[in-house]
Amino acid sequence: MATLDGRRVLTRKELAAKHELSISHLETLYRDRENNGHPEAAGTIDRELVWEASAWNRWHKGLTGVKGLESREDLLERTGAGRSTLELLWKERSSNGHPEPEKVVGNTMYWNPKTWDAWYDSYRAGQAWRTDVDFSGNADDLISLSDAARVLHMEPTSITKYPVRPPKHWPAPAEETRTDKGFIKRKYRRGDIWKYAELRERGGGGRPAGTTTSRRFPYDGDPRLAQARAAVAAAPGSSAAQLAGQLAQEHGGTAGTWSHIVRSARQHLED
Repeated sequence: MATLDGRRVLTRKELAAKHELSISHLETLYRDRENNGHPEAAGTIDRELVWEASAWNRWHKGLTGVKGLESREDLLERTGAGRSTLELLWKERSSNGHPEPEKVVGNTMYWNPKTWDAWYDSYRAGQAWRTDVDFSGNADDLISLSDAARVLHMEPTSITKYPVRPPKHWPAPAEETRTDKGFIKRKYRRGDIWKYAELRERGGGGRPAGTTTSRRFPYDGDPRLAQARAAVAAAPGSSAAQLAGQLAQEHGGTAGTWSHIVRSARQHLED
């Protein structure tokens, strides 16, 4: 988002995209500003009129009767969640309990922030165990079943039957050898275990047996939490999405996982 004299501003095209409105409708609103109170332009950037984002949003909410409610764009900006994440949560609302919007104006949905936050906090608490996956190491490493359990933050004894009774999405071993005593030793690609963790998260289901639950808060004891805390301290004004992308580039793993760690770091700055 561009700035003008230190203020965040939006062009008409950006307003149209953010609020899912047509350019012609926005032009009509601006022409009729003497009657509807539309804010005056804050200036121009590259010959395009721009409006102060916060002032325009306040005016538009008053015009449409959604004052006190939040659109998906508002939720994105406030929570730092990814757009694709929020869109997927809405798409899967029948299974995850995502609240219905309080109001729909045109193509834009608006939610009561208190209702939405209560649901989102509950949803994240229920999903926190799913994101505790160790993404360190090389994807092509061959690891034992016990190592795979540690990658998944599960007790090794809880997955000993996976090779003979594989859960959904469990990968085939990359290597099998038989010992002199006739035992089969299996090795798995670390990347295949990561993929299983990702598909397990998407597939839903209850908490796996053996999942560690002694943490005081999400990522308690995880070395990545210290890295996220350092990033938050170094750039307190950055969004969770920005920090997550930076940490993923520096330390590996996915931005989605790092975004959860960053949020925990902000909520728990010290042990």
